[in-house]
This record gives sequence, C-alpha cells and structure tokens, in this order.
Amino acid sequence: KNELTQMRLELAAHDTAGAGRLTEPQLEAFVTELLPTLPALAGLKEPFAPFYVVGAVRKFFFFLDPKRRGSVRIRDLLGSPVLNELLEMRRSELTEEEHRNNWFSHQTALTVYGEYLSLDTDQNGMLNPSELSHYGGGGLTPPFIAHLFQECQTYDGEMDYKTYLDFVLATWYKKTDESLGYFFRLLDVQRKGALSAFDINYFFKAVVEASRNAGHDPVPIDDVKDEIFDMVKPRDPLRISLQDLLDCKVGDTVVSMLTDMNGFWAYDNREALMHSEEQ
Repeated sequence: KNELTQMRLELAAHDTAGAGRLTEPQLEAFVTELLPTLPALAGLKEPFAPFYVVGAVRKFFFFLDPKRRGSVRIRDLLGSPVLNELLEMRRSELTEEEHRNNWFSHQTALTVYGEYLSLDTDQNGMLNPSELSHYGGGGLTPPFIAHLFQECQTYDGEMDYKTYLDFVLATWYKKTDESLGYFFRLLDVQRKGALSAFDINYFFKAVVEASRNAGHDPVPIDDVKDEIFDMVKPRDPLRISLQDLLDCKVGDTVVSMLTDMNGFWAYDNREALMHSEEQ
C-alpha cells in the first residue's frame, strides 16, 4: 500500500494542471525520472535513453488511451498491468526469457528500435510505405499498408517512430481488445462500423495475389470469406462488427489472414506446422 501511495504521489507531481491525468510529455518526464531507480536498465546508454522513453510511453498510451485523447488517467495508470510490467525492471536479475517477454526491457527496446533503423533504408528517420512493406518478413499487403498510411498520423506521407511503435504494439499484442480495435479501424475502409463481404474480399484478394507471387497454390477468395464469417459467427450474418471480432476469440487470426500473406499461410498450413512441431 505504501508503494502504491508513493507511486501515486510521483505521478501526481507531473500533473501540473491537477486534472488527474497525464499528457504524453508529462508521462515521458515521469519515466525519465524513474530510469535511475530501475536496476535492470542500468546498461541503458544515455544517447538511447530518449528513444527508450518514447517506446515505454507509447505502450501506456496504446493500452490506456485507445481513443487517442492525448492523456491517460493517473487512476488507470496505477491499476494497469503495463505499469507493473515496467516496474519489473526494478529487479536486477531477470532471466533471458523475462527480458525477451517484457516490452520495457533494454533488450526489447533495442530490438524494436534496431528494426526501425533497418527498415529506414533511405536513413531519413521516417518510414515510407515501401520501407514498411519489409516489416515482419515482408508479408503485409499493399492495400493494407496504403490504408495504414492513410489512417495513421504521417508527415509528408511518411511514418515517424511513434506511429511505428503503435503499429508494432498492435502487431505484438494482437489478441488484445486494443489491438483488435486498432486493426478494425484500418479494415473498416467504408467506415460503416462493420466489415462486409466486400471488405473481406478487398483485403483478401491482395493476400491471394501476394501468395501467388510467392509461389503458393491459389486459394478461392469466396471460400475464405465464408470461412472467416463461420469463424467469427457475427450477430448479423452479413456484417462483422468490432464486438463480433472481440467475442469470437479468433480475431487475431482473422486480422492476420486479411493483412499479411505470411499470417494467412501460417493459418492455412496450421495442421502441417503443428505436426512438424510435434516431431
């Protein structure tokens, strides 16, 4: 209890407006002050620290401000598993697996930032659609990438590190409600609040095309569209709402099938992959 009270006081010290909420710069200042008290981050080099802080704060905002209001409630911060995950860095001895599975570890932060730098082939500090197309094995389809750049904040048509972090968080934590909400907004091209057969066909057609170019056998688009509706079992048999996607428990699989050729291939070959893992 004393620890919680202390944390509340430290967070409140950055709430200069007394609104019970912290903006992004205020939360960045809090995390920056916290860094010296986290033994697991002792090896963090000073030039990288600002990038570490940006990455840390993005996770708080991704999960606690999904509607992008620009601030998070201190009460929500204190009760969030995200804060507990950050405070794991107070332990000086973490296993390799614990480092790998914690968004806030030095190792994870360097990996995420390193991937961003490797994608930025023109080295201008931003990513264009062509550069992002190489993310995660290069399976993202052109229509999905185009809609991502259309819907997310960009600068002269390019994506900065913060926007990239949101995309990475959505991809890494695809089973969460916040991630499915993120992808649903991108897939709802007609902004009707639901995905129709047209939307499914529109995105999956590009997956089929990419699969064919990669040498995979062609897949009937209508069959997969029907399979997706069977998987989700929407309340309205002609439309998939966000709630349907959350309730069906396979929303992450559906998102992968519609946005990423590699994601669909993994789904389509799941039995063969399971069999090879067992061997």
